[in-house]
Amino acid sequence: MSAPIPTKRKWLMPVLAVSLVCNMLIIGVVAGAFMANRGPDRSSRVEGPARTLVGIPFIRALDADDRRALNRQILGDGDRLRENRDALRARFETLLTALTADPFDAELVQSILQEQRDIALRRQSIGEALLIEQLAGMTPEDRAAYTKRLARDLRRLRRE
Repeated sequence: MSAPIPTKRKWLMPVLAVSLVCNMLIIGVVAGAFMANRGPDRSSRVEGPARTLVGIPFIRALDADDRRALNRQILGDGDRLRENRDALRARFETLLTALTADPFDAELVQSILQEQRDIALRRQSIGEALLIEQLAGMTPEDRAAYTKRLARDLRRLRRE
């Protein structure tokens, strides 16, 4: 028979839950990196800054020249993205401090996680806008080829 959790350790469950979420995110990133770089079509490997801003299938479906062009666009927008990345890093440091605080403030941790999500969404919006700009510059034939590659990759992801 297990003993009940002492009241002094009520903060432990939320910390363990956050730790589990962080571990699952890390596992997802590692598994995603492994899955993105396997298979015979190595030319569709997603490298460069675009992989952190736009969904990998959307980047992989671009041909190599368009991927390079998108990465150049992203690097050209480096100041805005650097500020965004620095804000995420600062919020993460604040989160680490909040997680070790005694007493544990669940509302503060929730607020920090919400801020991190908002920053990440702004970062994703930047990437999406740059991808749309890239797609708008394509010919109808190039967009049709992109669509075919994207549909193929999305079907493959559903099967896995």
